[in-house]
Amino acid sequence: MTHPLPPDAVEAAAAEHDLAVERLDALLARVADYFSGKEFALERQYEAVLDADDGRVLLADAAFWSRTGTALGYDEAETAAVRAAHEATLRLAGRHEERDAEFASALEIRTAVVLGR
Repeated sequence: MTHPLPPDAVEAAAAEHDLAVERLDALLARVADYFSGKEFALERQYEAVLDADDGRVLLADAAFWSRTGTALGYDEAETAAVRAAHEATLRLAGRHEERDAEFASALEIRTAVVLGR
């Protein structure tokens, strides 16, 4: 399975966390596979801030990625890189939608979760 995150977000997160883009792509694909079938439950639990033809971005509690990383057996560095890629996706969308400040403020207390369609 592939993941719904844009290459720019993946590349930024990989560079920030000194991780090969291919490795982060593989981690993100596992996350997308893990979320498969759980989208409806996640969408009911967390606030959707962006909705597009190819996916949806939710705002989850700050500990979301820690729990997800633990469930997938990721170490702290891998979990941090995955979180950074999802948050970079929201920041990129914020620039495109002219909602930079709104999304930056939201990421101070929550985290982004990108779900594909």
